[in-house]
Amino acid sequence: MKRLILTLLIVTMVVPLFAACGPAPTPTPAPPTPTPAPKITKIIFYQRGYVAGATDAGTVTTDKAIELFQKANPNIQVEIVGIPWTAEGDTKLEAALAAKSDINIFRVTSVNLPRYAKQGILSEVTPYLTPEDKADFYESAWDIASYKGKVYAWPLWVTAITILANTDIFKERGVALPSFDKPWTYDEFVAAAQKLTFTRADGTKIYGVTASAKAGAVEYWPMLYIDGGRILTPDGKKFVANQPEFVSALEKWTDLNLKYKVGPPDFGVADQTSVQSQFQKNKTVAMLVSTPGFIRTLANEKFPLAVLPIPTGKLGKPVTNGAFGLYAVVDVPDKDKVAAAHKLAKWLTGSEIGQQISGYQLAPGLRKSNKNLDGDPYFSLVAKAVQYGVYEVPTEVPNEIQNTQFVAALQSVILGQKKAQEAMNEIAIPYQKALDEVNK
Repeated sequence: MKRLILTLLIVTMVVPLFAACGPAPTPTPAPPTPTPAPKITKIIFYQRGYVAGATDAGTVTTDKAIELFQKANPNIQVEIVGIPWTAEGDTKLEAALAAKSDINIFRVTSVNLPRYAKQGILSEVTPYLTPEDKADFYESAWDIASYKGKVYAWPLWVTAITILANTDIFKERGVALPSFDKPWTYDEFVAAAQKLTFTRADGTKIYGVTASAKAGAVEYWPMLYIDGGRILTPDGKKFVANQPEFVSALEKWTDLNLKYKVGPPDFGVADQTSVQSQFQKNKTVAMLVSTPGFIRTLANEKFPLAVLPIPTGKLGKPVTNGAFGLYAVVDVPDKDKVAAAHKLAKWLTGSEIGQQISGYQLAPGLRKSNKNLDGDPYFSLVAKAVQYGVYEVPTEVPNEIQNTQFVAALQSVILGQKKAQEAMNEIAIPYQKALDEVNK
């Protein structure tokens, strides 16, 4: 009995003790490890014609482009450095590229691309291209953006050259307009130009066709490719403008004035301002071979305008040519900066940017997916011409030869001073020597 009482006392004392203690306390969780702030990569973007705070179209669209890019890529900060389209801008750009410390992306010209690539300034584009990118760009776009088989720039757009027509003169003479689906052959083009060359009752002389040709203006270049010839082989190692395909096309261009007499008296020597005035103000020329920039001026003035393809030759399809817009990335030790700059270049040359920013696209893009000009009655046709582009690969041939001397040789033919074959054979000697030198 005593043992039972003792046991009950022990139980009675222990149970309240446990009851007083309650359940075991929950451990306080450790504070979470703070997430490190994302790394910000800053890149410097040299943009021609940009003036901070200005209200011109180029500056406004550049600001918007960078704003949208940074919003989509918050870990990349872009500083814009504006430089003018002058020798002063060239000097500032060259100094920055020489230092390679405060520049990551810039507009590069096809003339300077080989030099910069050879000096190791440029970052190769190919590793940053997706399979979709490679399939989207027109193959001809890589010709002008490459050096020795490697791509060193992102193609932006091209000032594709077409023929601008005064539809009032066409109606006056009863000449039907060709189309890109059914372009004129060279012979049909000549016949039309001859019919469009006439003298009105008041004595006004109207001419069929002209183009700027002073100092090697690009306007007449597409005609030189219509028979399938080129100046250089695609690898840039051999001069071939003295071959039959190029020579015959040069003769065709020359014949317009010397043989068929369908050009004005200053055909082959007039500068761009002069030929534009003949076409726009004087209305004494029915067709003007032109870059697309002039279209906006004509459209704003309600000019009776149509955009026509370059006539076809032995190549069997229309041809275009023109100046390229290119973005290049500087190859710096910080590979995060290089990658960020390539991402910006891809955005600036893509199709989406033209959809989001009104007025951004000033010329036809070089991506097949770029349909931003499809709704424009004139530029849609210029954009259609891009698929027929023929372009020469950039080389390190000195400007004195590839521009000054070669253009002089062309002009000597256009003005009837030399035969096409003779002039091209003569320039072939120094041109090929220069090519052999730079391709050692």
